[in-house]
Order: sequence, then C-alpha cells, then structure tokens
Amino acid sequence: MRPLHGTALLGGAFDPPHAAHIQMAERALALGCERVVFVPSANPPHKRCTADFFDRVAMLEAAIAGRADMAVDTIEGGDGAVHYSYLMLPRLVDKYGDCVFVVGGDSLIDLGKWREPDKVVAEVPLLAFPRKDRDESFAAALEFWRGRGARIYADDFMPDGVSSTAARYLASMRDYSALSPEVAEYVRRRGLYDWYTPLADKLKGAVLPKTYEHIKRTVVCALGLDFECGLGLDGDKVFLAAMLHDCAKKICREQHDVSHAPADSVGSEVEHQFMGAYLAEKEYGVTDADVIGAIACHCTGKPGMNTLDKLIFCADMLEPARDFDGVEELRRTIRRDFEKGFRACLIRSYDYLVEKGADIYPLTLRAAEYYRND
Repeated sequence: MRPLHGTALLGGAFDPPHAAHIQMAERALALGCERVVFVPSANPPHKRCTADFFDRVAMLEAAIAGRADMAVDTIEGGDGAVHYSYLMLPRLVDKYGDCVFVVGGDSLIDLGKWREPDKVVAEVPLLAFPRKDRDESFAAALEFWRGRGARIYADDFMPDGVSSTAARYLASMRDYSALSPEVAEYVRRRGLYDWYTPLADKLKGAVLPKTYEHIKRTVVCALGLDFECGLGLDGDKVFLAAMLHDCAKKICREQHDVSHAPADSVGSEVEHQFMGAYLAEKEYGVTDADVIGAIACHCTGKPGMNTLDKLIFCADMLEPARDFDGVEELRRTIRRDFEKGFRACLIRSYDYLVEKGADIYPLTLRAAEYYRND
C-alpha cells in the first residue's frame, strides 16, 4: 500500500478510549499521515454511551497528553443531536484539508447500514483495519465498496486489546488493564463504569484468585463473541452470567450442599453450575431468569439452549487461557458461524469426556444427543 498523507480522522464513541484506539492512530502515522484527529461522537446513532460527552473528551485528552501528532476535535459538541458521518466529514475536510477516514474492520463490513454510505466513501479515502477471524467478510466488503468507487487502503495491521464494551465491564470489576494509566486514573477519580463494582468485590472475596482471573477472561470472551457474532444480546445479562458462572466453585470444593443442587451432581465437577445459579439469586441478587439459566447449564449444556446459554457455555470453554488441542479452530469456527461453533464446542466437550473414560452427567448426554440430531 502506498504511503498516506494528511490528517487521519478517527471517529467513535471512545467510551472509554483504549489501547486499540491508540494503536490504530499510531499505525496511521506510521503509514504516512502527519497527524491523527480523534472525533468523539456526541450522540452516536447506533449505540448509547454510558459516559457523557465531556468525560469521553477528557479521557481522550488524557490518553494522548503530550502528543503533538494527535489531537481531539469536539466539533460534534455536547448538543445531544445525532451527527452522521456523511454530514460531518465535509466539515472536517474543510477544516483539515487532505484527510483519510480510519475505520475498523467491523465498520467496513457494516458500512452499508450507515446513513448515506456512498456519500461517506465519496468524500474521503478510508484506511481500514481487519478484524480477527472475519477475513472473508472483510474481503467481501472491500471488494464491494471498491467496486462502487471507494478509495480504501486496507492495512494488514490488527489492533490488540479488548473492545470498549469489555473495557467498561472490566473497569466495573476494578480491572483497568485495557486502559492507559492516565485514562484509568480518570475513570477511578470520576467513578465511571462502577455499576457492578460492589458485586464484583463480593465475588472476588468468594472465589480463588485463579478462578477470578478465569472469570474476567470469560467476561471478555463472552462480550467479544456477542459483538463479533452479531448476537445482539443485552450486555448486562452477558456480563452477569459470565461474571457469576463460577461463583460457587470454591464453596463446592469446601462443602457440598445437597439442598441446592441435584443429588446426582453433588461432589461432581458440575455441581457448581447448579449451586452457582442458586447463589446468583440468593447471594448476589440476580433476578433475571435468563442469567440464572445460563449459569445453571454452563458446564453440561442442555437440550433447547437459548442464545445466552450457548454463549456462556462457549465463552467458558474458549476464553483466551484455554489451550487444548483444537481450541483455535473452534474459535475461528464460532466467529464465522455462531451456531455451528456452539455445536462444535458442545460435541468436542462431550467427546473429550468419552475419550477420558469419565463419568458423563445425564444432562450432558441429553444435550449431546439433542444437538447431534437436531
């Protein structure tokens, strides 16, 4: 790809700004752009921001403090209006001259859903970054828009790190690893994203440290799959089910409670899913039946699982620290086709138990039979 020039415009909600945003900005500079201007959305048409416009601007300014080659433009202001890209880009070009519009792979894939996308691509060249395991969709979008005359520079650089959604929920668990120290300090000082902090603090004291780390990875995996697979689930439900799925692990190791788990599960590896569902309601105050239900089958599966059930089952199995044979192929499969990936995960889990000669819980047998034949 030939070198770029001018100003790279990087728009988004930045709720909060995280490592991948800065990585994309630095890559645009490395490709030849003279500067990067971050353009935070005041009222994004496709999502609801949790931090207000001025907090998001302040976090961006903290993230790029001391960078002469990066700036924040508040052109959208805090007026509460919806500002579409096709209307804002001409104003930004008038202000900065030669510009390139930086977009992530998912944005390019979904560009057809934007308001007046042909006007967007006619106004400025695009610099598009791919998304992991979405190569085919990215390539198809690239071919389609180039066929309509779009000037798109497709880079092979792939930003690291979690999404803004995962960064928010991790911050609620007092994990600021997705944020720069400056942004993390701002978030702590302002008390942003602390909706579930008391619940997370209680959970941290009730499980082993290694379990808590697994839980955080499962949260990130579940939220990521929900977005990447286009499941459209309620983020709070995904978070709560993922955060509390192993809440009973420690207590089931230390003592068995035959009153809150099926008798045939007591003392087994799956007892904690049933106890976890009980504790989620009685100790953590969860009243949502979908969340409780997802916790109650995250080890075994069951016939007729809903989408949240499937997501938590797979996220627990595919979180980044899992390294069993075939896990990478399962990760690729589920990102390309969620239902196919779920079935592959369920059958892989069942086959593993058979290979080990392990006792297989009846609910697992029924789930495997159901999804092999469904």
